[in-house]
Amino acid sequence: MGSTTPAAPPAGATEARRPGTLRILLCAEVLSMTGSQLSAVALPWFALQSTGSPAAMSRVMAAQMVAVAVFGLLGASLAGRLGPRKVLLFSDAARAPLIALVPLLHAAGLLGMPVFMVLLFAVGSFFAPYVASQQAILPALVGDDQTLLSKANARLQGATRLTILLGPPTAGLLIAVMGAPAVLFLDALSFLASALLIRWGLPRDLAVPVAPRHGRLRDSLAVLVRDRMLGRWTLAQILGEGAWQALFALIPVFVLLRHGSSALSGVLLGAFGGGALLGTFLVGPALRRLSNLRLAVLGRVGQGVVFLALLFPLGPLSLAVFLAVVGLLNGLSNAPMVAVRTAAIPAPLRSATLTVIAAAALSGGTLGLAAVGTVVESAGISRTFTALAVVQACGAALFLLGASVASRPSRATG
Repeated sequence: MGSTTPAAPPAGATEARRPGTLRILLCAEVLSMTGSQLSAVALPWFALQSTGSPAAMSRVMAAQMVAVAVFGLLGASLAGRLGPRKVLLFSDAARAPLIALVPLLHAAGLLGMPVFMVLLFAVGSFFAPYVASQQAILPALVGDDQTLLSKANARLQGATRLTILLGPPTAGLLIAVMGAPAVLFLDALSFLASALLIRWGLPRDLAVPVAPRHGRLRDSLAVLVRDRMLGRWTLAQILGEGAWQALFALIPVFVLLRHGSSALSGVLLGAFGGGALLGTFLVGPALRRLSNLRLAVLGRVGQGVVFLALLFPLGPLSLAVFLAVVGLLNGLSNAPMVAVRTAAIPAPLRSATLTVIAAAALSGGTLGLAAVGTVVESAGISRTFTALAVVQACGAALFLLGASVASRPSRATG
């Protein structure tokens, strides 16, 4: 007798049955990221006000970044076991009370420096698994087709870019009107609202394969070692994230030393945000002419080439144009790059492997932030810009080398 087991649904069928699930994920992302952008401004402001010391503020914020790197690796196995829906839900549900504890303990006179650092360390521990789980859950919503994944990632990143563009100015206004503690409570409420939306809006039976119980971290690392495209792209992302974070930290220094205008710093960072947001909107039209891989390569290599403009003296206007162009290329290439990378990872290992990749990239960003101040003091702004251009060029070369083997049948099987 023939088997009566029903055939597996084709790729993309999940989203066809649940047309609102991607919209729910996007709404949750907007809520969660809006809160994160509020606290990105409110937390250092609150730390500076409560401690009165810029050095103490730096230590407090560094605790959060250290957790991002540490728990990106340690959390990979847990992310692989729980699956992306549970990671998203638990991350938002846990961060809500952790953020709320900061102003509450301060009001009670119990927020000493060690407690403050522990709280932010705990908040930072969820970041890499959360970002990776957003990417890992998309195939369950739209299928494994790379074009659909690219468009879904573009929508997700467009929502993120919008919060990055609007969140900091809003936070500054709210801090002036309500004070930093009240803004932190708004951040906690945004995490709670996101958790409730995920809890009631994302189905529990999403078909997300998980790896066997043991060896998820080891197997994920093995995927990155064996798959030359994934390995080279991960190294490229570490270099690129380090250069980006160093550049963002360097812009206020550049403005302060050469122009003395705080408003100009916001304009320059806004130029990047606007370009990146426009790039995400152009992903869909661009995919009608180019494959995901070619679009990703075009954007990443073009980004490395444009970074060479930092080798030359740039005034405020030319720097704004530079940031808008590299932001556009970043937004245009990021979604197809994520789609190609996600499709290349064996489905049961996606959550764990993407968590490792996110942690590695964020660690590169942390190193860039930590090193840029020392480099500027010892070498000056012009030479630091030159170093960033070289680092981005190396990242672009690694990305191109990885793309050159992407179509070969040497995929790791996990």
